[in-house]
Amino acid sequence: MIERVDLWNLVNNILEQERKSREKTAGVKEQEAVKVELSEIAKSRPQPDLSELESKVLEIKAKLERGEYKVEPEKIFEGLSKYLSSSDR
Repeated sequence: MIERVDLWNLVNNILEQERKSREKTAGVKEQEAVKVELSEIAKSRPQPDLSELESKVLEIKAKLERGEYKVEPEKIFEGLSKYLSSSDR
């Protein structure tokens, strides 16, 4: 018959081995590197000026805080249509 202390030690050993195994696989995943290279087309595109976008975002945030922002589905649809039709897909 297995004594309670032996059973406890057995369970603790199994749990410790499982923990070490998880740490080892997590360490391997963290070490995996991904290399990303931009195409020449992407490199040649001009960088967008985000100042106008930032001001629009700040304006919308202020309206949301005041409860004055009105969602206009038509404008959302127009913007998405314009974006999707102009993309290089």
